[in-house]
Amino acid sequence: MWKVLSVIAFALTLVEGCVYRDDECAPYTVVETHADYEIRSYPALTWVTTTETNRLSRIAKYKAFMRLFRYISGKNDREEKINMTAPVRMKATPSGEEVIHEMSFMVPRAFADNPPNPTDKEITINKEAPRMYAVRTFSGYAWRYATWVAEAEKLKNSLLDDDTVDKTEFYEVGYDAPFELFDRRNEIWMNKKSGEEENEIA
Repeated sequence: MWKVLSVIAFALTLVEGCVYRDDECAPYTVVETHADYEIRSYPALTWVTTTETNRLSRIAKYKAFMRLFRYISGKNDREEKINMTAPVRMKATPSGEEVIHEMSFMVPRAFADNPPNPTDKEITINKEAPRMYAVRTFSGYAWRYATWVAEAEKLKNSLLDDDTVDKTEFYEVGYDAPFELFDRRNEIWMNKKSGEEENEIA
Protein backbone atom coordinates (compact mmCIF):
# COMPACT_ATOMS: atom_id res chain seq x y z
CA MET A 1 0.00 0.00 0.00
CA TRP A 2 2.73 2.46 0.99
CA LYS A 3 4.66 1.53 -2.14
CA VAL A 4 1.65 2.39 -4.32
CA LEU A 5 1.19 5.71 -2.52
CA SER A 6 4.87 6.51 -2.99
CA VAL A 7 4.63 5.88 -6.73
CA ILE A 8 1.54 8.12 -6.97
CA ALA A 9 3.25 10.86 -4.97
CA PHE A 10 6.32 10.66 -7.20
CA ALA A 11 4.16 10.95 -10.35
CA LEU A 12 2.36 13.98 -8.91
CA THR A 13 5.72 15.58 -8.15
CA LEU A 14 6.68 15.20 -11.79
CA VAL A 15 3.44 16.83 -12.92
CA GLU A 16 3.52 19.71 -10.46
CA GLY A 17 7.22 20.52 -10.17
CA CYS A 18 8.97 20.57 -13.56
CA VAL A 19 11.58 23.34 -13.75
CA TYR A 20 14.34 23.87 -16.34
CA ARG A 21 16.89 26.67 -15.82
CA ASP A 22 14.41 28.46 -13.52
CA ASP A 23 11.60 28.23 -16.11
CA GLU A 24 8.48 26.11 -15.66
CA CYS A 25 8.64 23.25 -18.13
CA ALA A 26 6.30 20.67 -19.62
CA PRO A 27 6.03 17.84 -17.09
CA TYR A 28 6.28 14.21 -18.14
CA THR A 29 6.75 10.69 -16.89
CA VAL A 30 9.24 8.33 -18.54
CA VAL A 31 7.37 5.16 -19.50
CA GLU A 32 10.18 3.32 -21.31
CA THR A 33 13.93 3.91 -21.54
CA HIS A 34 15.93 2.65 -24.53
CA ALA A 35 19.56 3.05 -25.61
CA ASP A 36 19.07 6.32 -27.51
CA TYR A 37 15.46 7.35 -26.93
CA GLU A 38 12.65 7.13 -24.41
CA ILE A 39 8.87 6.94 -24.39
CA ARG A 40 7.28 9.74 -22.37
CA SER A 41 3.77 10.42 -21.15
CA TYR A 42 2.65 14.06 -20.98
CA PRO A 43 -0.49 15.30 -19.20
CA ALA A 44 -3.04 17.61 -20.82
CA LEU A 45 -1.26 20.87 -21.68
CA THR A 46 -2.23 24.26 -23.07
CA TRP A 47 -0.09 25.78 -25.83
CA VAL A 48 -0.06 29.18 -27.50
CA THR A 49 0.73 28.65 -31.18
CA THR A 50 1.51 30.54 -34.36
CA THR A 51 2.67 29.66 -37.87
CA GLU A 52 5.02 31.38 -40.28
CA THR A 53 5.51 30.40 -43.92
CA ASN A 54 9.01 30.80 -45.31
CA ARG A 55 11.55 28.59 -47.04
CA LEU A 56 14.23 29.93 -44.71
CA SER A 57 13.87 28.20 -41.35
CA ARG A 58 15.82 30.76 -39.33
CA ILE A 59 13.74 33.71 -40.57
CA ALA A 60 10.44 31.88 -40.02
CA LYS A 61 11.42 30.82 -36.51
CA TYR A 62 12.55 34.33 -35.56
CA LYS A 63 9.26 35.87 -36.72
CA ALA A 64 7.18 33.19 -35.01
CA PHE A 65 9.16 33.46 -31.77
CA MET A 66 8.83 37.24 -31.60
CA ARG A 67 5.08 37.04 -32.25
CA LEU A 68 4.63 34.62 -29.35
CA PHE A 69 7.03 36.59 -27.16
CA ARG A 70 4.94 39.73 -27.65
CA TYR A 71 1.88 37.75 -26.55
CA ILE A 72 3.48 36.64 -23.27
CA SER A 73 4.92 40.15 -22.80
CA GLY A 74 1.42 41.63 -22.58
CA LYS A 75 0.06 41.83 -26.12
CA ASN A 76 -3.14 40.04 -25.15
CA ASP A 77 -6.68 41.05 -24.20
CA ARG A 78 -5.82 41.31 -20.50
CA GLU A 79 -2.42 42.95 -21.02
CA GLU A 80 -1.00 40.31 -18.68
CA LYS A 81 2.63 39.28 -18.67
CA ILE A 82 3.20 35.54 -18.71
CA ASN A 83 6.44 33.86 -17.70
CA MET A 84 8.48 32.12 -20.38
CA THR A 85 8.32 28.34 -20.22
CA ALA A 86 10.23 25.42 -21.69
CA PRO A 87 10.37 23.90 -24.15
CA VAL A 88 9.63 25.78 -27.36
CA ARG A 89 7.97 23.27 -29.67
CA MET A 90 8.25 23.55 -33.46
CA LYS A 91 7.14 21.63 -36.53
CA ALA A 92 7.97 22.22 -40.19
CA THR A 93 5.57 21.13 -42.94
CA PRO A 94 6.53 21.51 -46.64
CA SER A 95 3.87 23.27 -48.74
CA GLY A 96 4.79 23.53 -52.40
CA GLU A 97 7.94 25.62 -52.65
CA GLU A 98 7.43 27.04 -49.16
CA VAL A 99 7.60 25.55 -45.66
CA ILE A 100 4.99 26.16 -42.94
CA HIS A 101 6.71 26.53 -39.59
CA GLU A 102 4.53 26.01 -36.51
CA MET A 103 5.83 27.21 -33.14
CA SER A 104 4.29 26.82 -29.68
CA PHE A 105 5.00 28.01 -26.14
CA MET A 106 3.53 26.02 -23.27
CA VAL A 107 1.11 28.12 -21.20
CA PRO A 108 2.11 28.02 -17.49
CA ARG A 109 -0.14 26.17 -15.05
CA ALA A 110 -1.25 29.46 -13.49
CA PHE A 111 -2.86 30.48 -16.82
CA ALA A 112 -3.59 27.10 -18.43
CA ASP A 113 -7.29 26.96 -17.54
CA ASN A 114 -7.99 30.57 -18.50
CA PRO A 115 -5.22 32.04 -20.66
CA PRO A 116 -5.49 35.61 -21.98
CA ASN A 117 -6.87 35.76 -25.50
CA PRO A 118 -4.42 36.84 -28.20
CA THR A 119 -5.03 40.18 -29.88
CA ASP A 120 -2.95 39.01 -32.84
CA LYS A 121 -5.11 36.94 -35.21
CA GLU A 122 -2.10 34.83 -36.16
CA ILE A 123 -1.92 33.35 -32.65
CA THR A 124 -4.16 30.58 -31.33
CA ILE A 125 -4.62 28.86 -27.97
CA ASN A 126 -4.65 25.06 -28.13
CA LYS A 127 -5.62 22.75 -25.27
CA GLU A 128 -4.21 19.30 -25.93
CA ALA A 129 -5.30 16.03 -24.37
CA PRO A 130 -2.65 13.82 -22.71
CA ARG A 131 -0.11 12.52 -25.20
CA MET A 132 2.77 10.11 -25.47
CA TYR A 133 5.92 10.70 -27.49
CA ALA A 134 9.04 8.86 -28.53
CA VAL A 135 11.83 11.31 -27.66
CA ARG A 136 15.46 11.57 -28.76
CA THR A 137 17.64 14.07 -26.87
CA PHE A 138 20.77 15.71 -28.29
CA SER A 139 22.97 18.66 -27.39
CA GLY A 140 24.63 21.61 -29.11
CA TYR A 141 23.32 24.46 -31.26
CA ALA A 142 20.68 23.31 -33.73
CA TRP A 143 20.39 26.38 -35.96
CA ARG A 144 20.05 24.49 -39.24
CA TYR A 145 16.91 22.58 -40.15
CA ALA A 146 19.16 19.88 -41.62
CA THR A 147 20.42 19.17 -38.10
CA TRP A 148 16.88 18.45 -36.90
CA VAL A 149 16.18 16.26 -39.92
CA ALA A 150 19.34 14.24 -39.29
CA GLU A 151 18.41 13.68 -35.64
CA ALA A 152 14.86 12.73 -36.63
CA GLU A 153 16.28 10.14 -39.03
CA LYS A 154 18.28 8.64 -36.17
CA LEU A 155 15.11 8.34 -34.10
CA LYS A 156 13.27 6.79 -37.06
CA ASN A 157 16.01 4.19 -37.40
CA SER A 158 15.73 3.36 -33.71
CA LEU A 159 11.98 2.88 -34.14
CA LEU A 160 12.02 0.76 -37.30
CA ASP A 161 10.25 -2.14 -35.58
CA ASP A 162 7.83 0.04 -33.59
CA ASP A 163 4.57 0.58 -35.46
CA THR A 164 2.99 2.41 -32.52
CA VAL A 165 4.91 5.62 -33.27
CA ASP A 166 3.98 7.99 -36.11
CA LYS A 167 7.28 8.46 -37.93
CA THR A 168 5.86 10.60 -40.75
CA GLU A 169 6.41 13.89 -38.88
CA PHE A 170 8.27 15.22 -35.88
CA TYR A 171 8.54 18.16 -33.51
CA GLU A 172 11.73 20.16 -33.07
CA VAL A 173 11.92 20.89 -29.35
CA GLY A 174 14.34 23.40 -27.82
CA TYR A 175 14.85 24.21 -24.16
CA ASP A 176 17.53 26.91 -24.15
CA ALA A 177 17.84 30.59 -24.97
CA PRO A 178 20.45 31.49 -27.64
CA PHE A 179 22.83 32.90 -25.01
CA GLU A 180 23.11 29.54 -23.22
CA LEU A 181 26.46 28.26 -24.44
CA PHE A 182 26.83 24.97 -22.59
CA ASP A 183 24.73 21.89 -21.83
CA ARG A 184 22.11 22.81 -24.38
CA ARG A 185 19.12 20.48 -24.60
CA ASN A 186 17.32 19.70 -27.84
CA GLU A 187 14.80 16.95 -28.51
CA ILE A 188 12.97 15.25 -31.34
CA TRP A 189 9.38 14.27 -30.47
CA MET A 190 7.33 11.77 -32.46
CA ASN A 191 3.73 11.03 -31.52
CA LYS A 192 3.01 7.61 -30.13
CA LYS A 193 -0.32 6.52 -31.58
CA SER A 194 -3.26 5.93 -29.29
CA GLY A 195 -4.90 2.53 -29.10
CA GLU A 196 -7.78 3.79 -31.27
CA GLU A 197 -5.38 4.94 -34.00
CA GLU A 198 -3.57 1.59 -33.93
CA ASN A 199 -6.88 -0.26 -34.34
CA GLU A 200 -7.81 1.91 -37.33
CA ILE A 201 -4.50 1.09 -39.03
CA ALA A 202 -4.63 -2.66 -38.27
